[in-house]
Amino acid sequence: MPNRVTVVRAENISKTYRLYDKPFDRVLEVFSLTGKAHHKEFHALKGVSLELKRGETLGIIGRNGHGKSTLLKIIAGVIQPTSGVVHKRGRVAAILEVTSGLKPELTGMENIILNLKINGFSGDMLKTKSDEIIRFAELKDHINQPVKTYSSGMKSRLGFGIATSVEPDILILDEVLAVGDFVFRQKCLAKINSMRERMSVIFVSHSMNDVKMFCDKVMVIQNGKAVFNGSPDEAIELYLSSQKPEGKAEPVRPFYGDIYHNDGKISDVFHSWDKEEYRLGEEMIFSFSFRLHFEPKNLIIGIPLYTSEGTLVTAFNTDTSKFHFSNVNNVVKGSLKIPCVFNPGQYVSVIAVVDGREFLYRQLNGGFCVAPQERVFGFVTIGQKWETYE
Repeated sequence: MPNRVTVVRAENISKTYRLYDKPFDRVLEVFSLTGKAHHKEFHALKGVSLELKRGETLGIIGRNGHGKSTLLKIIAGVIQPTSGVVHKRGRVAAILEVTSGLKPELTGMENIILNLKINGFSGDMLKTKSDEIIRFAELKDHINQPVKTYSSGMKSRLGFGIATSVEPDILILDEVLAVGDFVFRQKCLAKINSMRERMSVIFVSHSMNDVKMFCDKVMVIQNGKAVFNGSPDEAIELYLSSQKPEGKAEPVRPFYGDIYHNDGKISDVFHSWDKEEYRLGEEMIFSFSFRLHFEPKNLIIGIPLYTSEGTLVTAFNTDTSKFHFSNVNNVVKGSLKIPCVFNPGQYVSVIAVVDGREFLYRQLNGGFCVAPQERVFGFVTIGQKWETYE
């Protein structure tokens, strides 16, 4: 393979933020006669270096808050590093938030024209590029309406279409494929793949399957430091192994809906998976018990299961399983047993106890993780039986 030109070289990048307990502390620090500091320092990045050649795709993975987005913003030129330097060769397009470059008061067409003109397009090429973006975004009937009236999916398609249409030499993507529906994600991947030979990509994602499929090399960032930069398989194995819970599952974000507890009708609720870490194929046991203070008419237990990013994977339900609670006493005890078909990652479950249409209890469960394993795709790995015939 011929030597490829280096398009991005970041050398020993560090970024330190000053954190103040109160806004007035900034004023006190500026006018302090003694030079007393009124801030704490937060080191978002600590001496990170990387090199990207033309046609390569670099993945960057790590837990939230460990410096990935800060590094992308520095490479894109949105913010400056505290120390270190970034060398870039060619035009850069950064999609740090897929709709961040859109002006809500302008129409879709006005946003397209504005962005294309900023990037140097004019005349026939302006018309050609505009038509290309409109086709990609599928906004023909809405293109002359203000962007503030668009749905989030429409904004995503428009923002991505504009960013990729300027034919950048370097494309920076921060969780872009986490938004939109399945069809939109496939269009984005197809669009990027068609440009990969002439374009370099820096790609941040929490989807390990996208990272493995898409990236030539992967950097793992932990606590602001690059702890690995090499093959995708090794990087993913290191990252997943670092996600094992210590004593309890990682705290989760409140995207699962409101918690609820009808103290007058249910109490002494217990629910837990039997382990904090499973391997594919193992039996998983979810145990539960609670005390009822009334006679139920149609008792139902539901257990939806989410990834740690909030994507619903599946749900278990006594009603759809045609399991009926008979002779319900004051105390209900039971369990759910399933094979672990879930691919490596962190998962969070919710338990809901319902009587007919009345919710009695809804609460997050501690969750579990599935240990790393090579060669998995999507959310689940289901047992398979293959045969050939003469």
